[in-house]
Amino acid sequence: MGNTFLAKVTKSVIHGYSMNINKKMIKSNIPKIRFNNFKAFWVEKRIADIVKISAGGDVDKERLKESGEYPVVANSLTNKGIVGFYDDYKVKAPAVTVTGRGDVGYAVARHENFTPIVRLLTLQSDNIDVDYLENQINSMRILNESTGVPQLTAPQLGNYKVYHPEIEEQSAIGSLFRTLEDLLASYKDNLANYQSLKATMLSKMFPKAGQTVPEIRLDGFDGEWKVETLKELARFSKGNGYTKNDLVNSGKEIILYGQLYTNYQTVISKVNTFVTTVKANAVISKGGEVIVPASGESAEDISRASVVEKSGIILGGDLNIIYPDEKKVDSIFLALTISNGSQQKELIKRAQGKSVVHLRNNDLEKVVLHYPSMEEQRAIGAYFSTLDNLISSHQEKISQLETLKKKLLQDMFI
Repeated sequence: MGNTFLAKVTKSVIHGYSMNINKKMIKSNIPKIRFNNFKAFWVEKRIADIVKISAGGDVDKERLKESGEYPVVANSLTNKGIVGFYDDYKVKAPAVTVTGRGDVGYAVARHENFTPIVRLLTLQSDNIDVDYLENQINSMRILNESTGVPQLTAPQLGNYKVYHPEIEEQSAIGSLFRTLEDLLASYKDNLANYQSLKATMLSKMFPKAGQTVPEIRLDGFDGEWKVETLKELARFSKGNGYTKNDLVNSGKEIILYGQLYTNYQTVISKVNTFVTTVKANAVISKGGEVIVPASGESAEDISRASVVEKSGIILGGDLNIIYPDEKKVDSIFLALTISNGSQQKELIKRAQGKSVVHLRNNDLEKVVLHYPSMEEQRAIGAYFSTLDNLISSHQEKISQLETLKKKLLQDMFI
């Protein structure tokens, strides 16, 4: 999927241009990857010779508003540096801002009028495409030359030398990167929406403490949920025999406890960690097991569960393994309910330890589980599996787009 997705993205952002790869890199003033339409050499100049650089002043707190027409921009990487709004502005767009404090040297193209503050650097020119300039600066290594408080001054930035092409080629490059940024922003917004929806539905689709029905229910289901301890609904075991020191780049698939709260969703369908050999005492999945970390840094870390979808996966040490009664409890439903709501809160209370927290099978056995009919359990599991697939798909595409952007930043600038 990755190659197909990136091929489609690359085709869509080029906007009719063909690209040339300068494999031999004979001329240092021609980038490695370039649109075929352009042939002229790039020209090296100081940044101060191609743009006007100014620095932002102090913030006027009495004028600062939470919303408004003209953003006030500071040296921050979050929310594109916007900290509030004024009724007027100091800088007329288009322009580029470059952080001069903290994480120095990060550039953002500005397409609306704004006011820079706290020594934020502003770059302006009628002969430079701002989207191009943003990405050219971000492709460079802007060093912090100060001591004490990290700071980049206008003279320091102005002394950096850059190669830049004619305005038409700048515009083509700028348009490509702006299209990539818009695509990334769209996927990130959708990802945030799916993650928010999942969190909301997890809080409402399982009964709260003292209740026997959830606040929100899928169509076609009614009646109170049953209540039993997990000991009455499953049998228990432990993983065995491996630690993170056994991991290699390829080999036999294995799941270790720490990965449950870093790498996986509710259903583990793909494993990306491996060991060389299968030990004699290894525990191998049959598919459908629910696994819970037996130790971790906090009670919240280990009070979560995942389903091992495939057979043949090694289940490493420090994993609690639950084998649900298939006639009573669906594996995905069980993993969801253990990881959320009153059941998770109960696990958090039962977890023991200070610097390292432990959760044992006899703690899991005592958990009180609310559960509906098997049909409703499977419907709930399918609903959240669909959400998890959407979340994973968006995360993967965001990663691919960021990799593509990084590659283009390396190869489309000198």
